[in-house]
Amino acid sequence: MRRQGLLSASGILLLGLIVLMTLHEWDNPLDGDREAFLSAPLIIADNITAKAYDRDTGKVSYDLKAEHLEQYQREALTTLSAPDLRMENENGVWTIHSKRGEVRDNGDQIVFLDQVEARSENNGVTLSTERLEYLNDAGQVRSPGALTLKHRDGSTRAGNMESNLTSGEMTLGKGVVSEFTGSN
Repeated sequence: MRRQGLLSASGILLLGLIVLMTLHEWDNPLDGDREAFLSAPLIIADNITAKAYDRDTGKVSYDLKAEHLEQYQREALTTLSAPDLRMENENGVWTIHSKRGEVRDNGDQIVFLDQVEARSENNGVTLSTERLEYLNDAGQVRSPGALTLKHRDGSTRAGNMESNLTSGEMTLGKGVVSEFTGSN
């Protein structure tokens, strides 16, 4: 009887040892592709709509739509395809469109890239550039590179631009050139 218990205990130990050895030798499927796994998007979505609200008033500060979204946790970055932003304040309504974009800083900064067009619905101004940054909390829009503004009286080219959306003040820099059309 004692011998049978010893054999049973030995068999269980041997089985446990085999299982442990098998688990130890078993490859983790993520080991080889760990970098790819960590760099993959956490969220992928199509036809998205996102809204941000003003902390003080509760009003919508912007409404953002995009054809495609990919959110990466590792870089704290969200990429967008065909973003379309609409914002409204005391100075009127602005819309911004581009081929692609990025959302950073928990949605406070939206960067529009590739064939960016911003339009003021109130005064008919259209801005074209390759990069436009919208800073929601600061209420600012800036273009670090060349841009063209088309307005009622003609057009203006500049090397960069900063605009305060609350005050409506815009600062153009680096070789500003305006061309006015005659309306006599």
